[in-house]
Amino acid sequence: MKNRLGVIQSLVCLIVISSFVGCDSPNAKKQPYETLVFNVDETLLEPVLTDTDLKIKMASPKNWKRIDDSMFVQVVNKLDSQLTEDIKLAPRWIFLNEGSRAMCVVSKLDGVGIAPNETLFNDLTTAYRKRFPNATVEQTIFLKDVFRIHQLMVVAADFVLIKLICDAPETLVFEVDYRIPRDVYQIELKAIESSIGSINLINNSR
Repeated sequence: MKNRLGVIQSLVCLIVISSFVGCDSPNAKKQPYETLVFNVDETLLEPVLTDTDLKIKMASPKNWKRIDDSMFVQVVNKLDSQLTEDIKLAPRWIFLNEGSRAMCVVSKLDGVGIAPNETLFNDLTTAYRKRFPNATVEQTIFLKDVFRIHQLMVVAADFVLIKLICDAPETLVFEVDYRIPRDVYQIELKAIESSIGSINLINNSR
């Protein structure tokens, strides 16, 4: 269990970086972005889960299981101790692949709005480049179904982090973080793409 908790807390440290970057109103005028379509292979996914608070549904990659309640509480407490007063990242689901040590955290962002603002994401990119000077850090903004998604990708020597900050008129702002050990990234890639593709509104039949 200590090993599992250590792996998850390493992701907590990666997630927390974004909490120190300011954000703007979610009602800001949306700009045109490229629409991406993700191929979803349901054989590569766990069963779909729904969150009535966020009004979304999604599935984690195959064999990425939800952690038990006791560990979830420990991670949430760890996260709360590292966040600013203005921004609260509230984890909803945490998934862990026991074999590969890959993981995914789905969180609600409290007290924060997101706007397609170049300064915001340049600041976020800069923060990660400072934290991981030898890593490749790239950011982009795209549309998927009803969601506007701000993606930041960190490729380091030993891990890949895919951070997705998502919003839509029908939902609260939420964040999905995938952290994958570098040596299994290519193996897990199609499952991760399918997982991202599975993110949708509860009332959407697709």
